[in-house]
Amino acid sequence: MSEFSDRIVEEAWSRSGGACECNHPDHGHHNRCGKTLLKAYRGDKFSFFGWEAHSKSGLYIDELTDCEIVCWDPCFLTILEKAKYSTNEKSAII
Repeated sequence: MSEFSDRIVEEAWSRSGGACECNHPDHGHHNRCGKTLLKAYRGDKFSFFGWEAHSKSGLYIDELTDCEIVCWDPCFLTILEKAKYSTNEKSAII
């Protein structure tokens, strides 16, 4: 997986206010998730406060508009699961 620059992650974190920015209703919430996150827990998939900087486009364009702060559970795990399913589906077609 690619990464955003530290500057972009810092700006996205500030914008998020330390809360999950995900607004995908199929992740178990109807509007913005808003789950409280702790900055030191980036990448910690086992912590309730864990989060990741996710690319909205999937291309990890190093711009604030492409970066969203999402909690690990349920939002990032759901994103990863959908990507895995999408990849497996394409493989089965080929």
